[in-house]
Amino acid sequence: MKIGLRRISGAAIVLGSVLFLVGFFLPMSGSVFTATSAEEKLEIITESAGAWTASQVLLGLGAVVTLVGVALLAFDARDRSVAVLLWTATVIMLVGAGFWVWYVYARAVDTAAFANGELPAWTIPVSFALTEVGLAIFGVGLIVGPYPSWVGWIVAVSMVLLMVLTLAFGDLPEFFVYVVTLLAGVVLLLSREGSRQDLPALRRRPS
Repeated sequence: MKIGLRRISGAAIVLGSVLFLVGFFLPMSGSVFTATSAEEKLEIITESAGAWTASQVLLGLGAVVTLVGVALLAFDARDRSVAVLLWTATVIMLVGAGFWVWYVYARAVDTAAFANGELPAWTIPVSFALTEVGLAIFGVGLIVGPYPSWVGWIVAVSMVLLMVLTLAFGDLPEFFVYVVTLLAGVVLLLSREGSRQDLPALRRRPS
C-alpha cells in the first residue's frame, strides 16, 4: 500500500498531539500545576526531577512534531493554491512553537523561577494565541483544499473559540488545542489520497 505525504503528515500530527497530551497528563504535571504554593511546587519538582524534565520534553517535542506535520501537508500541497494558507499556518505556528519551546525549556532548567512565578507570564498566552491563529488558518486550508472539509470546520471554529477565550482569560489548559489536532491528524492519516478537488470531474454517461 502506497503511503502518501498526506498520510505521513497526519501521522506526524497524531504523534505530536499524543506526545503533548502524554506530557500534559503525566501525574507529575498534575501534581505540580495543582500545587497551592511555590514551596509545594518546588518540593514536588525536586523530588521527581527526572519526571518533571521528561514532562517538559514531551510538551515541547509534541508542539514541534505537530508543527512538522502541518509543514509536511503544506509541502504536499505545494502545487495547489491552498498551499498559501497551509504555509501561512506553518509560519505562524512556528513562531508560537518558538515561544512555547523556550518556556518549557526555562521551566525545566530553572525550576525555582518557575515555582516562584518569575518566568515571563505573557509567554504562554502569546504562544497559544499564535498557535490557535495558525491552526485556524490550517482549518480553513482543510476546508478549501482537497481534504475532508468537516474536520477543517471543526479545527477552524474551535481554534477561533479558543483564541477568544485565551485573549479573554489570558490562559487556558493547553491540551484543548492538541485534542483538536489529534482529531485532524487521525482524519488525514485515514483519509484516502485523491478526494474532492483531486478527483476528476465525473462524466455523464450517455443515455
